[in-house]
Amino acid sequence: MNQNKPANRVFVILSMLIAASLFKVNAQASVSGGLKMEANIHQFRLYGLDDYTSKMKMVPNLGGFLEIELNDRFAVQPEMMVFFRNSGIKHSNRNDNVQQWGMMMPVYLVRREYIDNGTWYSGFGAYVGFGFNARMKNAKTALYDKTDGHAAVMNRWDYGISALIGYEYSNGIQINAGLQLGLKDQLNAGKDHATAINKTITAGIGYHF
Repeated sequence: MNQNKPANRVFVILSMLIAASLFKVNAQASVSGGLKMEANIHQFRLYGLDDYTSKMKMVPNLGGFLEIELNDRFAVQPEMMVFFRNSGIKHSNRNDNVQQWGMMMPVYLVRREYIDNGTWYSGFGAYVGFGFNARMKNAKTALYDKTDGHAAVMNRWDYGISALIGYEYSNGIQINAGLQLGLKDQLNAGKDHATAINKTITAGIGYHF
């Protein structure tokens, strides 16, 4: 199913813009970094699964970021985040949770506005993710592994578009919020008849060294 053709084009365009920005970075560019801790609320956008609903649940993300200055107003910010997800799934009268953990690598083109003693920043970009492990909590089903010769239920890989907004105080402490919209179907088995797309909202704090 091709639910996200326009969004896929946005992903490609954003990736090309970020890559072009990185090529313009010269040897004198300022590079700094920091740490982030977030709460993420995740659910699946489901298509072709009318009997299923996905409910948002909250778990943490942990990781860090680099800030590569392009000029006083713009920077490229790559991140590496370890994510945990716990998404509720309801089918008829049965409830279960899809539990996942893995690595996500978003890259943002960030604009900064200096206000009072701090900095507002916002960014748009793209991300790639890879799942290390996933299972149905109650059914004890491994979702990334083949079972009895059958294909794995879910894909390990994901990619999509992302957005970020936040405020950095003069002491380097940050508060931020973000949104990631997946573009890759997370279903492997049954993907010809149904689609499951990741959607994640984050809120957290960080420290910019």
